This record gives sequence, structure tokens and C-alpha cells, in this order.
Amino acid sequence: MKEVEAPGDPLSRFISRLFDTPALRQLPALQKEEQALHFVNQNGVQLGPVFASLGLDMTRGWKEPAAQVARAVRAEAERLLGAELAVLVSSRLTLSFYPVLSGGRQVPPRARQELQALFQKTAGRPASRSALAGSLAAARSDITDKYIPLAWDHKKYLYVEVSRVQRLNLPAADLADLVRFVLMVRPAAYLHVTPGDTPERDAGFTPFQEQYLQKLAPAIASQLPSFPQNLVLLGLRSTAPGPSTPGLEAVARLAAILAFRGRTLVPGMVVDRGADTPDKSWFNVARKNARWHGLDQRMLEELYTIAAENGW
Repeated sequence: MKEVEAPGDPLSRFISRLFDTPALRQLPALQKEEQALHFVNQNGVQLGPVFASLGLDMTRGWKEPAAQVARAVRAEAERLLGAELAVLVSSRLTLSFYPVLSGGRQVPPRARQELQALFQKTAGRPASRSALAGSLAAARSDITDKYIPLAWDHKKYLYVEVSRVQRLNLPAADLADLVRFVLMVRPAAYLHVTPGDTPERDAGFTPFQEQYLQKLAPAIASQLPSFPQNLVLLGLRSTAPGPSTPGLEAVARLAAILAFRGRTLVPGMVVDRGADTPDKSWFNVARKNARWHGLDQRMLEELYTIAAENGW
């Protein structure tokens, strides 16, 4: 596909300009892709003159040129996504929690290669790619580093659920890193989901029952042999509906909330005077709809309080 691969051709320049518009500039790659594709699909007819100016063949209507633009959007998003995943694996995921949760063992040399391969695989399937959009945005952000230390200082619901119920003895920084790991393993639960021809935005956020996740766990764990299976299962179980899944770990419940938050997380978002701050607004709505999405309402209440107190 010359129109996608040539870096200096009109179509490539158009995609670069589209991704650099104010509405998309600050977004991570998969959110850029989602919004750009929505724009092209919704405005195909009106974009006819633009398609023609790019040298695309309009003799049979706008749909084939729109499909060419969509392929170019996906190709550029894929390039940006590869860079985001590389940085995440090399620096954002420190794996500081690993020795405590693996019987004192150090991180094996191949662990990061295994993670990179799994993340790339989840990016290659429609439903797991949808899930990855939320997880990656949350894992790359500072959201875990902001909320978990304050929850540890407060020693309320989240602290009790992690330290006393789940019995994890981790400092706040290591717990934040564990949550990022769980967030990133979460999309693997959707690898074998086959959506329709046009995947819905929620394809990577539908809940799974415990029985399915237990059957899936060995196959996913085999792709991460450097990691204990219980850690891999923790990521998969973050897709289970919180209120109706007995014994669902607090870390899995927290990762589910942050994955949902990641879908609309905009780095550096400027808030209009008098408007609610982004996190406060989101957690406020989410706590009211918690059961609908299978999220932990009490955890959302605590996160909402922290956001309100800190102007987030």
C-alpha cells in the first residue's frame, strides 16, 4: 500500500495533521485511532473533496477512499503504539513487586520480552485492542502513583481490602506497579473474543465469569512463563464483575476501575473555570453506575473523595 507506507505522500501528511489537531494531540495512540476512525466514518461524504485532494480515486464514490484513509490511520496508530509499549515495558513497569510475590525470586531476564510479546498480541485482535486502549492509557499515566499512596495514608477501605483481606504486604510504590502490571495483563482475557464486523467500543470491557477465566488462565500463563500463574490470573480476574464474584481480589477490582477510567483519560486536560475536575467528575458518575459495569462502589467512593480533596 504505497499510500500508507510512503512517509512524504499527501495521505501520510494528512494523517499526521489529523493526529496533531488540538482534539487528538494529547491522546495516546489507541485513542487517537479511535477518534480519527470515528471522524472519518461519520464524515465520509463531506470529506469527498479532501479525499480527492489527496489523490485518492473517487470515481466509485467515497467509501473506498475512506477505507484507504482508515488503513492509514491504523498504520500510524500502530507505529505510535509500538513506541508507547516499548517505553512502558522498559521503564514504566519496574516489576518491583515481583520478588515479594514470587517467593523471593528476582525478575528473570526474559520477563520483559514476554510482556512485550503479549502486549503486541493483544494489540492485534479487535476486542483485546479495545481493552488495551483503556489499560495502556491508565498504566502510562500517573493515576496509580497519585491515588495509591494517599489511600495508604488514609488507611480506609482500599488499604484494608488490599493489606488485610487480600493480604498483600507491599509498600504503596510497589502496589502501584503491581496494579499497572494487572492493568496490562487484563486485555489478554479478550484475545479469543470475536466481535462483529464493526467492533463496539465496549468490546474490551464486557465482564467474564470466573469459570471462563479459570479455563483461559493456563493458555495466557504459558505466554508469560517468567511470572507465577497467580499473578497472571490476577490480571484476567480484573475482568470479572466485582459485586457478584466471590473472593475477587482488591487489586483486580482496582485495576478494573482504572481500565474504565483510562478510556477517557486525557493527559494535561484543561478544565473550564467552575467545572468539576476530570477525575472527580468521572468517579462521581462511575460510583452511581458501579453495578451496571460490575465495579466496586465503595472503592469508587474512596477514589472520588481523594479526587475531590486534591482537585483532581
